[in-house]
Amino acid sequence: MKLIEKTIKLPKLDREASLFLLIPSDYTTHKSFPLLIMNDGQNMFLDEKASFGTSWGLMEHFDSLPSMIIAGVSCANGLDRLDEYNPFVSKPFELDGIKRITGGKGDIYIHDLIETVIPFISSKYAIDDSNITIGGSSMGGLISVYASLTYPSIFKNAIGLSNAFWIAEDDFVKYIKRTRKLHKGMLYIDTGDSEDKDDFTYIESNRNVYEALLSKKINVVYREIPGGIHHESSWRERIKDIIIEVIK
Repeated sequence: MKLIEKTIKLPKLDREASLFLLIPSDYTTHKSFPLLIMNDGQNMFLDEKASFGTSWGLMEHFDSLPSMIIAGVSCANGLDRLDEYNPFVSKPFELDGIKRITGGKGDIYIHDLIETVIPFISSKYAIDDSNITIGGSSMGGLISVYASLTYPSIFKNAIGLSNAFWIAEDDFVKYIKRTRKLHKGMLYIDTGDSEDKDDFTYIESNRNVYEALLSKKINVVYREIPGGIHHESSWRERIKDIIIEVIK
């Protein structure tokens, strides 16, 4: 395997991001490879790059996965991350002493993925554009599920761990119930049973989103993880099996 890191400009958001590309050892231009795009890409591969010192360990898992290319796109800083990972304008949120309305830039972020990131990857590597999956955790899970529902012809599948649906639960449920787009892939969502705290209602909001998805007859798997916490160490333990389950 080979891990490549590049700086890429996201023009619609007018910021730079680190793009991490994990390329399989059997890569060849003679066939196309599934592509997995992970949000919070700085947390996916190396502990020394991860925001909180623990990565998801995708390099360690890689040889046990189906042959694919994994791309990680680094997130924006602070509350800007909540803006980009949420298509809906949400209630005020406080982080590091700053409190303000967040959200509303999710569609802009997705368009940068579609119009800039994916074309850049496909210009360098042979990807199967009919088999692209998007994934992440918390807010990164929210935007992944939204992206696949909104652009199912581009993002065939979505993987969302410990999804922070609570930040825009009502709007998200209404959006799901209004959607008329045909989704032929798979959505995977989960949350740990030890994540709820104060207004962070992970279990209830994930259950409500799951029920809305079922009502639209979408192929969705939902799990509540015993002992699951809101941390990379917990996501690291289960991501390998999830990827194997979702990406065929």
